[in-house]
Amino acid sequence: MSVAGFAQDSLSREDWTPYFESNLPTRFLYLKMEGPFQYNISSTSEIPEIGNGSAEITGNRTVTARFKFPILNKQRVKLTGGFRYVNEQFYFEDIKPGDYPMYVGLNDRNLRRLGLDMKGLFHLRDNHSIVMQTSWSLAGDFHIHDHKYFSFGDLLKSSLAIGYATRKDKNTYYAFGAYFGYTFGDPAIYPVINYCKRFPNGIGLDLLLPQGFKAWKQLNKSFYLVCDAEISGTSYTVRVDNTVLNELESIQLRQSTIDATVGIIARINKWVGIETKFGYSNNINFNVTESNFKIGSTLLKPDTDYLIKSKVSGAPYASISLFLSVPKNLIDRYVE
Repeated sequence: MSVAGFAQDSLSREDWTPYFESNLPTRFLYLKMEGPFQYNISSTSEIPEIGNGSAEITGNRTVTARFKFPILNKQRVKLTGGFRYVNEQFYFEDIKPGDYPMYVGLNDRNLRRLGLDMKGLFHLRDNHSIVMQTSWSLAGDFHIHDHKYFSFGDLLKSSLAIGYATRKDKNTYYAFGAYFGYTFGDPAIYPVINYCKRFPNGIGLDLLLPQGFKAWKQLNKSFYLVCDAEISGTSYTVRVDNTVLNELESIQLRQSTIDATVGIIARINKWVGIETKFGYSNNINFNVTESNFKIGSTLLKPDTDYLIKSKVSGAPYASISLFLSVPKNLIDRYVE
C-alpha cells in the first residue's frame, strides 16, 4: 500500500486516501489549467473611503504544476512529498465605480502559491493506521513595489491533517480525523470523514466530508468517466498600491469555491494521460481582511471581520490537465 501526495491549501480526496485498488491512474507529475467563465461580483464595505462596488470578472485563470515523489516506503511507514506551483489571475471589467480599490488592485495580478507537501501513513496493527499530512506554502503577490518583496513570514500559510484509518477489505476503506487549513478561505479547524468503496465493473466512490465526493466508472484499460464535487480554498497576502488600501501594509484575500463537474480521464500511453472536466463553479468566500494597518492610517477599523465582503455569481467551469503516471506493473513490483 502506497500513499498519494498532498494538496496545498485544501485537503483533497485522493490526497487523504492511501492507494488501494483505486483503478485510477497515479500521478507523479502534472500540469493543469482551470477556471470559471465570466461572472459578476458585488462588494460592500463599512469603511466610507471604500464603499460599495460591482464588476464583471471576465477571466479567472489558474495554472498548477505539481510533482510528487516517494520519501520512505517501508511495510509499516510510508512517506511521500511534493512540490507545487500555482499561478492565478483575475481580470475585471465594467468596474463601478471605476477606482474601486479591490478590483483595481487585483486586476491582472499574478497571485502565486509555492509550496511543499508531505504525507505519512503509519501502520498500527492489523488493518488500522494513522494518516497525516502537512503543507507549507508561500501564497500571495510576492512583489510589494519597486524592489521590495514580502517577508517569508508574511506569505507563509500552512495546513495540517491527522486521521485514524481502517482498511476493512481490499475494496473498502474509511477514516476520520481533524483538519486545519484554508478550505473555506478562512483558517479553521474541523472534523473530516473519509469513506472509499470499490465496486465491481470498475466503479469507484470516494467521499471526503465536508469537502466533497468523487465517483468514476472505468470503461476500459485506458478510459474513465468521472463526476465530482469539491470545495477548495486559499488565502493570498497582497499589497495594493495607488488606492485607499495602500494605508494597509497588506490585505488577505480569502477565497473558496465549490466546483461540481463531469469529465473524462484517458491514458495516451503507459506513462502519459489527460483529464478534462466541465461543470459549474460557485464562490462561497471572496472576502478581504487586513493583515495590519500602517502606523498613522486614517482608515477606521471595521466592526466586522472583513474590510470588504463580496457576493459572486456562479459560472460554468472547465479544466484540462496533462499528467505522467507510473504504470501499475511497475508499482506492483516495487511497492510493499
